[in-house]
Amino acid sequence: MSNRNHDRNDDAELDLFFDAAQRDRPDPSDGLMARVLADALDSQARQAPPARGARRTVPFWTQLRDALGGWPALGGLAAAGVAGLLIGFSAPAALGDLTVAVLGTTSETDSYLVDLMPELDFDIAMELNEG
Repeated sequence: MSNRNHDRNDDAELDLFFDAAQRDRPDPSDGLMARVLADALDSQARQAPPARGARRTVPFWTQLRDALGGWPALGGLAAAGVAGLLIGFSAPAALGDLTVAVLGTTSETDSYLVDLMPELDFDIAMELNEG
């Protein structure tokens, strides 16, 4: 029981300090209020919408970045592009074996000769070269 009485006494003393702090509130100085007001007016001016009739142009690259999802998305896109270039320039040996298995060619050197769209003929190109 003595512990509860001790806590109540501490709370009563704290209440006295809080009441005194509320009664003796210092007023901010005029210089501080002027600086706060100037900062608020400056912030409002920067965030104000453009005047009527004035066009606010956003650069093309900024629009593209925002349309793609911002910098994190562009980072992923750049990493995928670099990985594609790396695989394209120095393809792993297993990729050639996979190509042979999928396309069914007899050797790896013939894999680039596969016509993936045989219905498209180059008759027009041949006629232009002949005449």
